[in-house]
Amino acid sequence: MFRVTVLGSSAALPTRSRGVSSIALEREGELLLFDCGEGTQRQMTVARLSRFEPDVIFISHIHGDHTLGLFGLLMSMSMHDRRSPVRIVGPDRLKKLIVEVFRILGTKLTFTVEFVHAKDGLVHRGAGYRVRAIRTEHPGECYGYRLDEDRRPGKFFPDRAVALGISPGPIFRKLQNGRAVEVGGSRITPEMVMGPPRRGRSFGYSGDTRPARRLVTFFKGVDLLAFDTTFSDEYATEARQFGHSTASESAMLAERAGVKTLLMTHISQRVADATILLEQAKKIHPDSVVAEDLMQFDVPLPR
Repeated sequence: MFRVTVLGSSAALPTRSRGVSSIALEREGELLLFDCGEGTQRQMTVARLSRFEPDVIFISHIHGDHTLGLFGLLMSMSMHDRRSPVRIVGPDRLKKLIVEVFRILGTKLTFTVEFVHAKDGLVHRGAGYRVRAIRTEHPGECYGYRLDEDRRPGKFFPDRAVALGISPGPIFRKLQNGRAVEVGGSRITPEMVMGPPRRGRSFGYSGDTRPARRLVTFFKGVDLLAFDTTFSDEYATEARQFGHSTASESAMLAERAGVKTLLMTHISQRVADATILLEQAKKIHPDSVVAEDLMQFDVPLPR
């Protein structure tokens, strides 16, 4: 499974229909969070995601609409007597913020929190995937993240194996697992019976940002990109002033990066009707979607 769930899609303030920033990614039994605005754990409950299970939480920056749900979420884990550690990746001041809040509250967690200071490059290595970070263009220390699964073995061609004198069975499996075998005195390598390695699935999360050129390279070819689309095009001046992107700007970045699906999120309350974002984006990048809370995306394995 590789499922992305929008937990919060509003900018700055929650609305009647949108919570503030948070996105969950379920992958092969693991749950990852990208930002954790207030109300995130409630949204996780509504989406039937366990709020006691996140192992890694990636925070883009320490503005309140991206972080204030962390404290309640961590306390809920502790009340559930969680023992396994939690890793939190984010800006340098995030550790001080969390430690100080729990000191003032007088709360001691039942598990260890491992803080990782985000930086450009690899910030987390999981089972079968890696997550990299990049500094984005927004006031303060702010990051975007990209998750890529490891490459998979190429397609196995049984007819090629049979033509080389190999019968179906254990030897087939050895070749599929990347091991060379000996048959009739000849050495058969996986490359002789398999196609080239295939890429895994990928997900990008921008954090708040202007549509910087370096992000085009960073998010090149991702399957699903959740990108800051705070404003419709008529608020371009405000987008530049506050370090955000418009619908056309996020769509242009997605198009230049060859992104498969653009998920526009972090929607401003100034945008009374989000369909205008969709209309503006689709003129540039047809596969664009406006995020709605509890919306889910299942990303398939590339063929």
